[in-house]
Amino acid sequence: MSDETEIKIKIHSAKFFLLGGGSAFLTLLSLLPAGMFLVGGGDIGIAFWIAATGLLLFGVLAVRLLGIAFSRPIALRMDQNGISGYYADPATWREIDQIDLVTDSKGNVSLGFALNDPVGFRDRQTPWRQFLYWSNGRSHGHHVVIPHLALKNGQAEQLVDHARRLKAACVERTG
Repeated sequence: MSDETEIKIKIHSAKFFLLGGGSAFLTLLSLLPAGMFLVGGGDIGIAFWIAATGLLLFGVLAVRLLGIAFSRPIALRMDQNGISGYYADPATWREIDQIDLVTDSKGNVSLGFALNDPVGFRDRQTPWRQFLYWSNGRSHGHHVVIPHLALKNGQAEQLVDHARRLKAACVERTG
C-alpha cells in the first residue's frame, strides 16, 4: 500500500465541539426546571423525572459529541483495498457499486457509497449499524454516507474523484 494512494480523513473536531457544547448547555438548562421545582417545595419524584428526561435528551448527546471531538477518530480511510473508518465499516472496492455526492435538504454535501449487496454487508454489522445503513439506503440511495460534519468544505468532491480512481485501479488490477 502506497502512502500516495491512502487517504485518512480525521473528524473535523471544531464542529463537534460546537454541537457538543450546545447540547451540554441545553442539558444544564433542562436541569433548571427540576431545581426550581424542588426549591418551590415540589415532589422529589417529579423533579427526578424532569431531570432524567433532560439528561437523556441532551446529556447523552453532549457526551457523545464531545467524546468524538476529543478523540478525533479517523472518519474515513480510503486505500487500494477499500474504505473503512468511524463512519464506514470495512468494505472492499468490489463491494462498492457507486460513489457519489449526497446532498441533504439543507444543501450540505456528503460522500456516499452505494453497495452491490447491501443486505449481505449489513448482516456483518452490529444492529445499530444495520439500521443506519438501511436508513441511509432508503433516504439517500447510498448505504455508507460520510456526513458533511466530518468533511471540510469542498472536500467531498475531491474524495469522490479519488475514490473512483482507487476503485477503477482495483478493478483493473484484479481483472
